[in-house]
Amino acid sequence: MMILLRTCAIGAAGGGLAHWAGFPSDWLLGAMLLVALSAMLGVAVRLPKTLLPPIQAILGVAVGLRLELDFPGPASLLFSVAGLLLCLATQIPLTQYLLRRLGWSRQEAMLAASPGALSVMAALATQLENPLRVILSQTVRVIVLVSTVGLAMALEWVPVADAPVATELSPLHSGLLILAAYVLGRLGGRLRLPASYILAGVLTAGGYAAWQGVASVPSAGIIPLGMVLLGALVGSRLRPLPAREMGYLLVIGVLISLSSSVMALIWAAAVAWWLEVPLFQVWLAYAPGAVEAMIYLALVTGLEPSWVIFHHVLRILLLSASAGWLMQQAGAGTEPRREPGE
Repeated sequence: MMILLRTCAIGAAGGGLAHWAGFPSDWLLGAMLLVALSAMLGVAVRLPKTLLPPIQAILGVAVGLRLELDFPGPASLLFSVAGLLLCLATQIPLTQYLLRRLGWSRQEAMLAASPGALSVMAALATQLENPLRVILSQTVRVIVLVSTVGLAMALEWVPVADAPVATELSPLHSGLLILAAYVLGRLGGRLRLPASYILAGVLTAGGYAAWQGVASVPSAGIIPLGMVLLGALVGSRLRPLPAREMGYLLVIGVLISLSSSVMALIWAAAVAWWLEVPLFQVWLAYAPGAVEAMIYLALVTGLEPSWVIFHHVLRILLLSASAGWLMQQAGAGTEPRREPGE
């Protein structure tokens, strides 16, 4: 019990420091890095994997509540979704091919190639013996994209508008949504559905958001709690790497970010030209991750935030489902069998 409490305390301290410093995905990355550093220094840290299903349910609910269904131009939206699917269909295989050529395993390449959903991929990476390659490359991708957003804001490349305020759900409503997502996710796990808890959370909260008709966020503290637990869970499983390999993974993360971003820009340019909408708006919708930063930028610039949010939620949903299924296929016959939800 003392080890578990120590791990949670270290994770909370790391997440709090990262939040204070303004890091991207602060609670997740801060908790993961400080717990991992503690493990490398010989401190006993550990969290049970049974925490993963409720964490995934929290993630799914947080994503689903962002979904809004008030979109302009259904035909234009359909065309844009087709562009997003084509973008994913070129981004992922290209990155997977490059990583496989560099000697990465099929599971590592599949998760690291995901153009978004850092939290989802971190949760799925806990199934690997050492998830450091996936986590670090995905972390660099987020940092690069958030830095790009920060540069765009600092240089005033786009006009800024007032950001609307989302409704914060009560602890009771938030807890009920998470409980419903957990129950449905457990049922989906018994049916061997991939990433069942995350998908259940997205569908449950998305349905609630559609019923309410307003943008919502979970009660204060729920998302940081889930991120700290996930970061601590992942960090406790990391193993130290030589400085040379750490530098190598940083370079890989930058290359993944650049290749995915350029591919997104190519498809965004085609869709923006056809629909006669701002290129930056479509790129925000297709950008490979850093969903919070992209949604924030869409809100403050007034570039159809609901439209951008829809594309990011759809991408996370597709990545969650496909990643879980591909993890099963990539590990077939090479990894010990795992129970649903593990």
